[in-house]
Amino acid sequence: MISAPHEYALTPEQLDKHRTDGHMDIDAVRAGAILICPVKTPGGGVYLGDMHAMQGDGEIAGHTCDVSGTVTLQVHLLKGLNIDGPLLLPVLEDLPFTARPLTAAERAQAQAIADQWGTQLEESAPISVIGTGPDLNSATDNGLARAAALLEMSVPEVKNRATITGGIEIGRHPGVVQVTFRAPLDRLEKRGLLPFVRDQYGLG
Repeated sequence: MISAPHEYALTPEQLDKHRTDGHMDIDAVRAGAILICPVKTPGGGVYLGDMHAMQGDGEIAGHTCDVSGTVTLQVHLLKGLNIDGPLLLPVLEDLPFTARPLTAAERAQAQAIADQWGTQLEESAPISVIGTGPDLNSATDNGLARAAALLEMSVPEVKNRATITGGIEIGRHPGVVQVTFRAPLDRLEKRGLLPFVRDQYGLG
C-alpha cells in the first residue's frame, strides 16, 4: 500500500494512523480466544476471513491450509479504550509457559519465598499485545510501545515482564508479533479489561 501506483496508495504516516492490523494470521486467534480490536472509523463493523485449518507460528511459507468455515462469536463494544492495535487473550494452552496464571501450588511456593524475603506477590494475569511493522524488529518495537501505552508503564518494564513472565512470538513473518506477559490486575482494571481477563482465565 505504501507509495503504490493506484488510488489506494498510502504514505507511511497515513498507514500508521489508519491501520487496524486486522489481518494478523496469528494461530492463537482461534476458538475460545478473546480478541479486542481497535475501531478507527465511525460505525466500524466486524468482518472475518482468511480462515486456516492449521498453521504454525509465522506462516513462514507465505501460505497455509485455507478453508471455508462457520464462525460463532460474541461482540462487546468497549467505549473509550482507544487502542492503536489488537489485544489478544489466548486460550490457556496457547500461552507461553511463564505467562500462565499460577496454580494454587505455585502460588503457595511463591508466597513462602515472598514471606521469607519480606515482599509481596503481585496480582497479575496474561495479555498479548499485537505489534506490526515492515520487519520483525519493527513489529516488536511497535508491540512493546503499544503495551507500554496501554498499561501506562515504560518500554523497559514491558521488556522485562515479557522476558520473565511471557515472550515475544511471531504471528506472521515478516512483521506481526505477539508481546505476551503477565500484567498487573490494577492496570488491567483501569483500562476496563479485567472482566474479560477474569472470564478467560478463571480468576477469582
